[in-house]
Amino acid sequence: MKIKKNCLIGSIICIVIGTGTQPVINRAFAQTTPRKAQLENQLSPQLQPKSQIKLITAGAQPRQTLRFTPQAGTKETADMQMDMDMSMSMNGNRAPEFKIPGTNLKFNTVVNKVEPNGDIHYDFSYTNVDLVGQSNLPPTAIDSMRREMKKIEGFKGNVIVDNMGHTKKANFILPKNFNPALKQMLDQMTNSIEQLSAPIPKQAIGKGAKWQVSSQIDFNGINLQQTATYELIDIQNGVATINVSLAQQAPGAQKMVLPQVPKGMSMTLQSYNGTGTGQIKMSLKRIMPLNTSINMNTNTQMRTTVPNSPEEMIMDQQISMQMNIKSN
Repeated sequence: MKIKKNCLIGSIICIVIGTGTQPVINRAFAQTTPRKAQLENQLSPQLQPKSQIKLITAGAQPRQTLRFTPQAGTKETADMQMDMDMSMSMNGNRAPEFKIPGTNLKFNTVVNKVEPNGDIHYDFSYTNVDLVGQSNLPPTAIDSMRREMKKIEGFKGNVIVDNMGHTKKANFILPKNFNPALKQMLDQMTNSIEQLSAPIPKQAIGKGAKWQVSSQIDFNGINLQQTATYELIDIQNGVATINVSLAQQAPGAQKMVLPQVPKGMSMTLQSYNGTGTGQIKMSLKRIMPLNTSINMNTNTQMRTTVPNSPEEMIMDQQISMQMNIKSN
């Protein structure tokens, strides 16, 4: 059984690493649950907002109504880096801690049109996807991760977002030779479109204003409830500095749907909770934030069964994530 457990741990590590880098970014910011994308050469999902904004306090005077107002033709590039550490145990037996290499990518946008009602049309693309930094994983595992992440390059599309930061519609174009095993990653990446800046309330606000965004997120077949609390720290010349805190919970007994799971293996969520803090600095004249820094910690317990084994195994997993975005 020890051999089976070690093999199982190795398989789960491959599952988490192979699909866990980009989705972690999504867990930190996701505001909507998109319709499941169809695996075709072009995807055209109509995003279905599930978030609700509640103004807690309007803040100090003077107050102003904040709206995004980029100009047509505006081009932006953001460097996104995520670093993640992971530890896990199986039936109470702690596995070695893993230093996962960081993930870098460039997110490019160009504003094509701004409608009279404030709706913003822009194109986007992912480029320069790579792994960086130190890791104690085997070189073969890192090479496998790099090959999978490289498949994201070429993912592009066009988006319509309103002037309060909510995505209304998005079309996605798949890279050539897209691997169907990455379909779930692509579904999750659709969430990231609305993550680029904090959603803002429709009311006029001033320094010290607080608002709360409650969202329902679908992730790997799991339904998460997220509450994000924002606080306006400063605003000058259309540049806002906003603190954010995140809390996530998921009901137990949910079947996990993960790509690359060995045939006959099943995983059921027992419990999940996550907390995070960070800061966003954004210009109302831009699509992407000037700077974003987020720290996120998650705790997950899963019940796992494997073929030809009557024993159920309980896996506890802790992930610490640091994500930074800087645009130019």
